[in-house]
Formats: sequence, C-alpha cells, structure tokens
Amino acid sequence: MKRFAVVLLSVLLVLLPGCTKPVTESGVQSTESGTAESTDASLAEKTDDSSAQAQSGHVEKTLSSGVKVDADVYVPESMQKSALAEMRGQGQLIDYEELKSLFCSGKTITEEGEEPWEMVTPGAMEAVGKYVSTQDGDYLQRICGNTFYYMTERDIQDIEDLTIYETGKNLDFASIEETDKTIRDIAEKLNIAVGKGVCYTIDTSSQPHYVFQYEILVNGMPLAMFDGGSYSDNVFTPGTYLTAVLDEDGIRHFDVSYVLKETETGDAQRVLTLDEALDKVDEKYNSIIMEGDYYINDIQMAYTPVQTEETGIVRLIPVWYFQTTHQILVPNRSGTGKVMLPQSGYILINALDGTELLHSNGDI
Repeated sequence: MKRFAVVLLSVLLVLLPGCTKPVTESGVQSTESGTAESTDASLAEKTDDSSAQAQSGHVEKTLSSGVKVDADVYVPESMQKSALAEMRGQGQLIDYEELKSLFCSGKTITEEGEEPWEMVTPGAMEAVGKYVSTQDGDYLQRICGNTFYYMTERDIQDIEDLTIYETGKNLDFASIEETDKTIRDIAEKLNIAVGKGVCYTIDTSSQPHYVFQYEILVNGMPLAMFDGGSYSDNVFTPGTYLTAVLDEDGIRHFDVSYVLKETETGDAQRVLTLDEALDKVDEKYNSIIMEGDYYINDIQMAYTPVQTEETGIVRLIPVWYFQTTHQILVPNRSGTGKVMLPQSGYILINALDGTELLHSNGDI
C-alpha cells in the first residue's frame, strides 16, 4: 500500500505540467508574465546551420483535412538542426547509497528493505525496489535501478492547475535562482543530466513552496516529457522528467521517472520540418471519416524511447509531438439533446522517416 501511495502521489503531482514550456537554462524566469518564450516568434526563422527547421513560436493554419492548428511550438535548442541521429540507450543506474546520503543523512532509519518490482519503465535494470523510511516521516525508494522517489511527511499537494503559478515570483526563504541551483547540484551528484526547467511558485498555500520540473537529457538531447508509443509488444512508454518541491524547511519531494544513457549513436539523418510533419498528420486525418471538429493545440520536439526485445535496451528517436483535441456532439443523458464532448489525444511522428509511432490514442 505504501508503494502504491508513493507512485500515485508522484503521478498526480507531475501529470498536468508535463507539456509546459521550459524556462531558461538557469531555471529562472525574468518576468512576471510566466512565459519564457515568445509565442510571436517567426516560424520562418533559420537555425545556425541554415536549415529550414522550425524553431519555437506559434502556428495557425487549417489543414486540407479540416484539422485546425492553433498551437505553440517548442523545439529544444539542441534539436534545432537539419540532421539528427537515432540513438540506442539503456538504463542508467542511480546510486542507492548516494540517494540515502543526500536525502536521509543524519535521520533515524526505522525501516529499510527490498521488494519485487515489475520492470516496466524504459531501461529498467533490475526487478526490485529498494526503500527506506525514517523516524521523521521520510520515504525514499529506488525502483528498477533507474527510477526513484523521495517524499517527506509534509509532501501534500492540492494544486490541480500548476500553470497559473508560473509567475517568476520569488519566495522569502530563497529565490528561484538559488533553489534551482540546489536542485541542479543534487542532480549532478546523482550523475543525472538535466536541461531546461520550469518553476511554479505556490504562494497561496499555508506552506509556500516551489515546484520545479526539468527535462532529462541523453547525450545532450532532451527526452520527451510527453507520453510515447506502444508497439507490437504493447509496451507503453511514459514521459520522463525530474520533479522537485521545496519549501522553507527544505526538500519535501524529489523524483525522477527514469534515467537513460546513450550507448550508440547512428548516422545523422535529415529531420522533417514542421510543415513536412504536419503533412504526415494531414495524411492521417485525410484517410479517415471525420465526425466533429479536430484541433492541434500544442507541438513539440524531443527524443522518445522505444522498447526493444533486448532487456533494458531502447531506441531513442527524435519525434514531432502533436497534442490533439476532438470535439464531437453526443446525446445527453436525458436523450433530449446533445452535448459537446472533447477528447484529448496526441500524435507522434518519427522526425527522421515520417512514420507514426502508434499508440492507443482514444480520439480516432
């Protein structure tokens, strides 16, 4: 039961902001507006290598299939290239003793042990979870070797929409910049490479605190914070990120969903431009009978892991991510009329060959 509570709370905490836009590399926002990127940036702007790769900005258009696109576009700086390579990777072992030293040092341990754990996360290395509880109410668990959760007794979250707290406001006990450095120092000690992050300042709580989220990097490339695909073996790939919550008493929550490392890098291949990727999405919708209205309201690029038949080994593929909404009229409960039912989903397009990474979407 304790293990279930740990996982459930962590999922609830990080579920919503998984598709938000990162802030600056230092993790500090410079304005009260809460946006780190201008959504007015031109999509025609070129990258340093003069490729036609779209950079972060905003796009509005209607596809030939009738799908309406009104979306922010986020392309990480490291992926703003005309060519990228597919990689192979495996799980990166997180040092359990280092975890204990960082989060439980000087505290009285009341329980410590191991328990079986299903190897379901990408790059999972061992079918076991190691855990430790302290007299202060702390709970630390490392799962499958490359995933961990740390929670304190005061780790209570009741915030449903974190995005409204992306204000750049500093709290009295420490600035965003100072707190960001604390988190990055911990990640460095654990040998976890993190990229850009976003900070939420929760100042309406009885315990004001920060919530931070960071991209996790493999070979300098960001892993997807959005969910991935499932294939013939029906293996589902969740997004990954580092989440940390800090208040005036210190860290009260810290977790990493999984860490991977690159083992092999293939030859660089031409990357589909945004227009070319949208053409692939348009072809998909043109091939079906559509009922209702379809929208694309968020577009991102990242590397996503794909499970292989080799235990712990994944393919790392650059993808275009399109968040979708399908609005359709359905009969109401009384049967006297109809109500609009929105259904959310997403489409993943392999940015190297244009194929779709299939998964259970629910909106088509």
